[in-house]
Amino acid sequence: MKKILLICLILFSGAAMAQVDVTFKVDMRAYNVPFTNANVNGTFNGWCGACNPMTDANNDSIWEVTIPLTPGFIEYKFTVDGWTGQETLTPGTPCTMTTGAFTNRALTFSAATVLPVNCWGKCGECGPLGPQKLQIKLPITWQDSAATNLSTTDFGGTFSQIASDPTDASKLALKITKGNTAEVWAGTTLGTTAGFAANIPFSANSNQMQAMVYSPNSGAVFKLKAEDKMDPTKSVETDATTTTANAWEVLTFNFVNQSAGTAAINYTFSYNKISIFPNFGVAGATAGEKVYYIGQVAFGTVTSNSPVIADETLAVYPNPSNGTFVIQSPLLADQNATITVKDVLGRNVAELNGASATNGQVRFNQLRNGMYWVTISSANSTVSQKIVVR
Repeated sequence: MKKILLICLILFSGAAMAQVDVTFKVDMRAYNVPFTNANVNGTFNGWCGACNPMTDANNDSIWEVTIPLTPGFIEYKFTVDGWTGQETLTPGTPCTMTTGAFTNRALTFSAATVLPVNCWGKCGECGPLGPQKLQIKLPITWQDSAATNLSTTDFGGTFSQIASDPTDASKLALKITKGNTAEVWAGTTLGTTAGFAANIPFSANSNQMQAMVYSPNSGAVFKLKAEDKMDPTKSVETDATTTTANAWEVLTFNFVNQSAGTAAINYTFSYNKISIFPNFGVAGATAGEKVYYIGQVAFGTVTSNSPVIADETLAVYPNPSNGTFVIQSPLLADQNATITVKDVLGRNVAELNGASATNGQVRFNQLRNGMYWVTISSANSTVSQKIVVR
């Protein structure tokens, strides 16, 4: 009798632990950076990176994977190419849960489950998508996430997100939390693996960048690293130290004075990717969890002591219009500036250069009814504005 009972207990235990198939699906159309594979990471695989690649067999941008899992509760999120890029999910949305600084997707299941398609970074389907976002480039502010892909890439124990300026809630900045388990080298790439839209124009006479930072303490070393997005062995890095606490401060990074033990600047390299390391050299276990903010980041000098670049304005009027718009911007003073109009599918419908402007004005009068994005890009600046034709 005891043997029969033992066998029943073993069989019951095995049945309780039986795995079921869970199918994950993500619509990658909202991710506007080149990538090779989408991945799903979660508590069920130890957040392992690339060990659960997804596939897009019919090339419709819906990536999926089926994984046998033990029924119960899991947290997960979608990433690309391991941890090269990851979703930024909004706390409080129906499919998520937030623990400390981390917001992940949450799922409880008891049987085989095929999840509905979720849009990258959202709960539920993508719906109609706006125009493809512009690739990040210098100078950087954090105000125009509607038109520019301001995704960031964290490493070593940081967590970054666009948040309100700690001194002015009407403005935005990049908030970087360096956790209490962070490495001494923890930091954030300002962008993704795609890097900047243009190379940083370093030359023998131009080696300086500046960044506005807000630090909880003075004497914190910030490291800025420039590298080739295609070859991370081609890099240059330099340091600057804060002199104030709990206030905005402009730090100057002179890349001729490279960090000790690192490579000197090489003007034949293409530097087109930037990472910043707050409180470099101090582990989270020593400093405890600290929060830093990054405002403007510019080649040369920042344009003001505000996180917002004040003179990057774009006026479009009348808006809406029957098809004739007047567009004004100080960026049009650059004869090499480009003026692009995209429709809601991200297709170019018009493109001009700054030389087409007359007294800082450009007119478009051949657009069909609908919504469009007008973008003006100069060597170091980009501004965008939505327009409506009716």
